[in-house]
Amino acid sequence: MAVISPQGLVAARSPLFFTWDGSNRDRLDVMQLEIYAWSGEKTARPSTPIYTINRSSGFVDFYPTADIAPLLENEFINRISKLHNDSIVFNSPDSQLFVQIDYTLDWFNTESAPLGAGTDTGSTEIFIATYGYGKFVEGANHKIQGPFLQEKMRYAYEKDAFMLPIYLGLQGEGLDIIYGYRDRVIADGGSVEALSCCNIGLANIKVLNDDGTSYQYAVTEADVYETKAEERVLLFPSGIANLSNWKANQGYGGTAPYRTNYYDVQLLDGFNSVIDQVRIYNECEPKYDPVSLYFVNRYGTWDYVTFLKRSDVDLNLEKETYRSSIGSASASGYTWGTQARGIRSYNHEVTHKMSLNTGFVSEDYAEVMEQLLMSEYVLMVYDRTTERSGSEYDISQSQRAVNIQTNSLRLQKHINDRTINYSIDIEMANPENAMI
Repeated sequence: MAVISPQGLVAARSPLFFTWDGSNRDRLDVMQLEIYAWSGEKTARPSTPIYTINRSSGFVDFYPTADIAPLLENEFINRISKLHNDSIVFNSPDSQLFVQIDYTLDWFNTESAPLGAGTDTGSTEIFIATYGYGKFVEGANHKIQGPFLQEKMRYAYEKDAFMLPIYLGLQGEGLDIIYGYRDRVIADGGSVEALSCCNIGLANIKVLNDDGTSYQYAVTEADVYETKAEERVLLFPSGIANLSNWKANQGYGGTAPYRTNYYDVQLLDGFNSVIDQVRIYNECEPKYDPVSLYFVNRYGTWDYVTFLKRSDVDLNLEKETYRSSIGSASASGYTWGTQARGIRSYNHEVTHKMSLNTGFVSEDYAEVMEQLLMSEYVLMVYDRTTERSGSEYDISQSQRAVNIQTNSLRLQKHINDRTINYSIDIEMANPENAMI
């Protein structure tokens, strides 16, 4: 029996279809699917599935299909512990999950079973799921390719601190294949004089400044050859603050990030060819107080947008009222004072709303804004005290949950708009007095 399931890195906010050949459907009695999802090591599959699907009727299609995406959604935990860091780190646990499906088909009699038995059982290949989504034009069970799991250009404030997510691919098949190649050569009795002899795999991460100076980090096997689901996404420090700290810790030369108008983060293979790159523009904003939002993007990783221009804050108050008795009765009759409260209010809730503006951005920012509005997890940075001390930074910032209030946004083009600025409205996810 042919079974087709998702492969590679796929997004669980879009349908994930599991399809099997039901050419003998008229004699199919019972179908059972057991869905397993787990973080950590690929070999550490739990003993019990997160869901079991049993079906004993309705087999009308030659290729019956089950959408397992809704069953995976609650398994993801979008942790915020690694939104910024001074070193290269792996993604947070439970941001990506290994998934495997065990199937069992029971037939009315042994003659009608494709394999000549009364039961057909098996398991799909293990794939990785993330809390992102694919687009309709990309087709069913869209496989996320990467390597950078975000759009390729950003505008950043000098106090922004963020991480670039790099998808390494399936273990031994992606950007780490240079090490798998070495292992295979050695296993066959050969030897590899230098890993650069093979024009595949991630060999270096390079930061190229706008003035032509650069520095690069030689990727190690420990960086890219780990086997846990979350270790298949590598996070590289890329805001001015955390990139400056990382650069200083590594002892690299070249122009400091805070002295550039822009810099490129490049992934290089063994022959110094660029596998992928992201450009970050450093924006100086002397007038307004920029507001930064972290959000989970379409690739299921934390992303960010900084709104550099004018922001307005509106206060919204909700309360309830009731009419109370006033005054009191005495021997002299019924009296009350002018301070008596006949109509009283209670359950006061204050919520802050903000209007934000990106400032002038590229036409490519349309995709970034769409992903921000599509995100179900958005955090606003507050109490940011990122300060420079010599060539390094002291980073201190907190995050607060917000909801995007903007439901409609015109995606702008230079030919129509000349200068592109996006405005959105956000609302704090919790009232100021924390009454829920």
